[in-house]
Formats: sequence, C-alpha cells, structure tokens
Amino acid sequence: MHQPSRARPIIGLTSGEIHNIAEPWSPVAFGQSRTYVDSIIQAGGTPLILPLSADEAVLRPLYELLDGLCLAGGNDLDPALYGQEPYTGASDHSALRDTTEQMLLRWALQDRKPLLGICRGMQLLNVESGGTLHQEIAQDLPGTLDHNASTKLKSLEDLSHTLRLGPDSKLANILAAGPIGTNAHHHQAIDKLGAGVKATAWTSDDVIEAIELINYPYAIGIQAHPESLTSVEPRWAKLFESFVAATREQTLQPRGNLL
Repeated sequence: MHQPSRARPIIGLTSGEIHNIAEPWSPVAFGQSRTYVDSIIQAGGTPLILPLSADEAVLRPLYELLDGLCLAGGNDLDPALYGQEPYTGASDHSALRDTTEQMLLRWALQDRKPLLGICRGMQLLNVESGGTLHQEIAQDLPGTLDHNASTKLKSLEDLSHTLRLGPDSKLANILAAGPIGTNAHHHQAIDKLGAGVKATAWTSDDVIEAIELINYPYAIGIQAHPESLTSVEPRWAKLFESFVAATREQTLQPRGNLL
C-alpha cells in the first residue's frame, strides 16, 4: 500500500470512552474531540486516533507508525497510579484508558518521541515520572481560583485564567514570554513534580498549569485545553506548530508500513 508523504508527520492522538447517555444500551465508542484533530492538521500534522486496547499486539504496530504522541484530555487518572485512594470512594477513571496510555507513553519515552500532554495528558506525564496529583483542588488548596470556571460557563473558548510563563522554559520560547489567557476545565492539578519534570506555567494562585521534561527533546504538558483556543488566542497555535515541527525530525526514522 502507498505510504503517505513524510512531509506530514503522523501524530498519535489518544482516545477516550464515549458513553451514549440517550441510548445506554449502545456499546461504548472510542473517539476524541475534533478540536485536537483540527489543531494538529492546521499545524501540518496527520492525526491518527488510537483505539483503547490493553493488547500490545494491537497497539504496537500502530505505535510504530507514529512520529509523535499527543496525550489528550479526558476523565481522571486512577488515584492508585500515584499511590492514593479516591477521596470519595469512587473515581471517574477508565482502567482501559489508563493501561493503553501508559503503554504508549512508556514506548514513546523509550524512543524519545515528541510528546504533547493536554489536561489529563499532562497529569499522566507527571504521574508516569513518579509525581502526584491533587485529587480535588478546592479541597486540597482552599482559597484558590475556580479551575473549573470555563466548564461552568459551558465554553471552551473562555479565557478565565491568565498564565505566567517560566522565562527559561520551552513553552515561553514557543509562545513568546509574557502572560497568556487560557480556559479552565479541571478539578485536579499537579501536587508533587515527578523526577525530571519541571513546572513552566502557573495561574495567579500558583497552581501548576504547564510542565516539561528536563533533558528530553520535546515533552510539554498543558493543564488547559489550548486546542480549543487557537481562534481566540492565536499564540496557542504556535504550541501545535512547534510540536508538529519537532515530530518532523522523526519522519527521517524508519517506521512500519500503513496497515
């Protein structure tokens, strides 16, 4: 089968479980918001939405096609992954998604592929490095901003928060130093940073909103959802452009044929 041009890197995009509330008898679907797809395409990449599977024989051939990996947002990580019990006795997590993404992330880290983690994806980058999370910001950090403000407004393009960027970070380099507006769609946040992880952006209440892996070619995590903000804050498009540019170097490496 003809292999597509290497001018457009293939970006793996993790999927989530989608439950049909209107028709609860219907099977769970695997999918992802088109805002991720659009942002990757506009930046020059070819997104490949990855199914959830705990079977290495299923995932590995797909992984071999990838020039980079985007860990998308979604439900919570299982608190057991960072050594905690759920606060409420129940946690909104998917064991299958956790397993799938951990497998993909570990392979990508081993191969030093470019990584972009968004919301849940940023948290997984930290947890996989040995870090921990605040399960409930309001409970753990009383007096902080409402980090779910944009969700309450039912707006992905709301700029509820302003981030300050670490001046010595890749992110500041990419976005140009200076505050930047962002949305607020999370109830959890990074607590302890993992090994080799540094914080690179904060809200005014000092909650960590971005990270990067130290001594790694390209691995950036963003707590917000920049894929939904490129039309209202064009600087966020530069993040996806930089990510796709980093993956272009991977296109020089051998990879498997498309299935």
